[in-house]
Amino acid sequence: MDQEQKERYVRWQNYRINQLTFSINLFLGFAVASLAYVINIRINNINSSSNIALFLPIYWWSASAVLGTVASLSRLLDFRYTARKIKDSNACDKEKAKFFGKVTWGSFWAQVATFVVGGYIFISKVVLQ
Repeated sequence: MDQEQKERYVRWQNYRINQLTFSINLFLGFAVASLAYVINIRINNINSSSNIALFLPIYWWSASAVLGTVASLSRLLDFRYTARKIKDSNACDKEKAKFFGKVTWGSFWAQVATFVVGGYIFISKVVLQ
């Protein structure tokens, strides 16, 4: 690669890093807000028959929040070991960075999927009933 291509690559790599971080935080915020909303509904409707239907969205959105937290933490560890890998050229740090990168992406996609499943169940079992 020539110097211009390297600069473009670094710039777009930075955009990708920022976008993934934003997306993880966005879905984590959605999951926590949705979870708070459903728990509020459940608390205010103690004798309602919809309380049983609220269990599944609470479960799925809780899983989404946990996965978002895992994605954020693994992202921090990925940055840590990537910086160490660049600084020291250590093979162990390279493997750790690669592992935490995969954990981050896997947790992110699982976070999105569990949020969508929780939303689908909430809409179909509670809203449309």
